[in-house]
Amino acid sequence: MARNKAVFDADILINMVKTGSLDYLTGIFDQIYISDYVWKQEIKNETEEYKAIKKLVNKGFIVILDYKKLTTKQREFYLNAYDILKNRAPSDIVNEGERITAAFAKAHSIPYYMSDDNKAAPFIKSLSAVEVVNYCDLLYIAYVVKPEDIKRLSDFYSEYLSVFEDGFPRAVKDKSGKVLDFIGIIAKCYDKFKKSQELTSLLKLLTDKP
Repeated sequence: MARNKAVFDADILINMVKTGSLDYLTGIFDQIYISDYVWKQEIKNETEEYKAIKKLVNKGFIVILDYKKLTTKQREFYLNAYDILKNRAPSDIVNEGERITAAFAKAHSIPYYMSDDNKAAPFIKSLSAVEVVNYCDLLYIAYVVKPEDIKRLSDFYSEYLSVFEDGFPRAVKDKSGKVLDFIGIIAKCYDKFKKSQELTSLLKLLTDKP
């Protein structure tokens, strides 16, 4: 795997396409990965999202992970993480794609994975010791990498908020339930990263030159 590596779930990639930020935000990484299950079952054929993601698959930038290609040791880590989430996390909150994505992260010794399911995140973090990085976290990373792009990143955030038709997720709100503006979300993500060793290490990896 590449030095800057990340495993992505379907929802966050779909939101990137919807906000026009797919190429920009995935460009933070050297290469990204999705499971074969996510690719085949959760990204619907012939949608705009499928077409945009397919282009990056064809270029080899997005690599599709296959359980059959794991080593024996990697399979042990995979199955352990998968079984814990299957047996101990509510199935109506942590779905099959999220279990598989978290299991691949463990198999490849990646202490985080990218997902926009904020309800599942606490279970994944506590049960599999994998930190979940959401869309707003990626905006924060992008801001640290290129603060001069603040206007563009702020526009991405505005587009992101427009994705939600049935109410905003907790990830974009403050403690009182108020939806944060772009500067507010950057501050919230800063606090989140500061409290997590895994996220601090990720930020250092992505901002340090090799």
